[in-house]
Amino acid sequence: MVKQHIRTISHMVSFVLFTLFSTQLLAEKPLKLDDLLVTASLQPISINDVASSVTVITREEIELKQVKYLSELLRDVPGFSVSQAGGPGSQTQVRVRGAEANQLLVLVDGIRANDPAASGEFQYQFALTSNIERIEIIRGPQSATWGSDAMAGVINIIRKKDNASQYISGTLETGSFNTVNAGVDGGYSGDRFHIYGGLSYLDSSGSNISRSGDENDGTENTTANIALEFEASDAFSMRFSGQVVDVSSEFDDIDFFVTGLPVDADRMTESRQTFLNSELHYKPQQNPWSGSISVNWMESDNNNFSDALWTSSTNAETLEFRLRGGFTFGAGETPNNRISFALEREDIDFHQRGEASVFGDPNQDQSYAVNSYALEYVGKPISGFTWTMSSRLDDYNAFDDTTTWQLAASYQLFSALRIRGSVGTGSKAPTFTERFGFFADFFIGNPNLKPESSQAWEIGLDTRWHDDQFQIQLVYFDQDLQDEIDGFVFDPDSFLFTAQNKDSDSRRKGVEALFDARLSQAVTLSASYTYTDASEIDAAGLAVSEVRRPEHVASISASYYYADDRGNLNLSLNHSGKQQDVFFSPTSFTLDRVDIDAFTVLDLAASWKLTQSLELTGRISNLFDEEYEEILGFARPGQAVYVGLRGRFNF
Repeated sequence: MVKQHIRTISHMVSFVLFTLFSTQLLAEKPLKLDDLLVTASLQPISINDVASSVTVITREEIELKQVKYLSELLRDVPGFSVSQAGGPGSQTQVRVRGAEANQLLVLVDGIRANDPAASGEFQYQFALTSNIERIEIIRGPQSATWGSDAMAGVINIIRKKDNASQYISGTLETGSFNTVNAGVDGGYSGDRFHIYGGLSYLDSSGSNISRSGDENDGTENTTANIALEFEASDAFSMRFSGQVVDVSSEFDDIDFFVTGLPVDADRMTESRQTFLNSELHYKPQQNPWSGSISVNWMESDNNNFSDALWTSSTNAETLEFRLRGGFTFGAGETPNNRISFALEREDIDFHQRGEASVFGDPNQDQSYAVNSYALEYVGKPISGFTWTMSSRLDDYNAFDDTTTWQLAASYQLFSALRIRGSVGTGSKAPTFTERFGFFADFFIGNPNLKPESSQAWEIGLDTRWHDDQFQIQLVYFDQDLQDEIDGFVFDPDSFLFTAQNKDSDSRRKGVEALFDARLSQAVTLSASYTYTDASEIDAAGLAVSEVRRPEHVASISASYYYADDRGNLNLSLNHSGKQQDVFFSPTSFTLDRVDIDAFTVLDLAASWKLTQSLELTGRISNLFDEEYEEILGFARPGQAVYVGLRGRFNF
């Protein structure tokens, strides 16, 4: 099997080399890497050369919206739908283009942040927006670059840094639900070194999650990060960084005997996540070669409590070694072709603890490792045209190997119109929960699962006019998912649910539309709409809509600067159409499908500069006090008001 994968990659290398030598004489425009993305390729690449759908969220946008969690920012991104089980700190899932929540890879400064101890999902309820400088989002399968988890796309959270100055900034805010939000960050730069970091704290008593009762479910989050960069020479630089997230979150239980819905209960999860990174970069100014070596460590520890007593825990550690490099070449003075490669090793350990009973023993220690090899070609054979080809082999020691690939192209027809498209495959390794998880009276894992796989393609049109003041993007996407893992299969031997690979395919297709405009120097407007048709085959052989995937999602964001830019008003409107969810009936012991009503939520934020360095902020979320749910039975918060101060001081 491995020899077959290696043969596939060698054929791709031969084809790339043939293409390079046959197109060098046609080259008119060199490969320029400006407005770089660090996520869409094995090495940084210009955003204008990326054929996949891209969204970049800047620090300015984060400050305008004043939201506290990453998931709130993602509601405005085309193709994204968010499902949150209550208020701040409650479990949150994000789905892209109808894919599963654990098929989207999240990076923190390039470190893989999906939690193996939480079904392979990123824990969005832990991710605060403070001290984030930039968020890069690439939609569509990116497994050829990033491997497992990147079947539906990649989010890279890039922390604040300012290598040009010494500064300190801070935020202090209070408001509804007894919320206190505070943060401080800063940086100092010398001739060849830079150090920066931050500390954030959020505490909220929360709101009542259940439809009945009056118990509030709150959260407390402390996040600290630090990074040191050192330029050893003009060619070599080093970076060391770390982040610790410490969270406690209250939640409700499920009434499995009468209603089958959430009910007030004294339940709590205490979690800690640790991210560590060290990397060495080599990038000489007059040399076609560049590369990097990095070592990344991620650890998560989740402890569950019931009525103040410990009940269970899950823990995971991920150690990753990554070597990436490449070289550029081509006709003319400036090279117009680039070949990049990656060699990676990932070791993942999983631990589960709980009380053993007559139903089984949850205590276990599991692990697996994967060696990965990737190759990528980027070239510009003619002016305005960029194409890429990439392939990756993930060699697992515990289950089947996977090979993924992508072919993409972008062509600037003229200054106002670009056409782009891509086709490729994705993969998702089965999670520890799916293979070995154990939950008394409910679920037992299946160690014989194989990875999920997909084939997907998209085509897009980007148009800009009037000096780039107006922009429209239209995208059609289509993905076919094979060997999807179903985690709700009844096991007649144990009388519990288990996980199995499906024999039938699941289909996700739809349309994304985005409109951005600067109507004047004072007014900006952004609107997006996504139609998603996500279907699967049920037990009766009929195509049914997949749950928690609304067909229609839309957003509008408008910003208005006034009083010589001292003041700003920002309006955000999010609409989610009707969707379905599953309901486990305690009377019939069946999984039924129920509808969740459509809803529209409006948020309003305002700011006013008191001085050049100090700013007054205010925000009203859910302005019209909409009553709605994103997960069956879990109520989202009503209207909330927040006020605060933020400032930045250079020295």
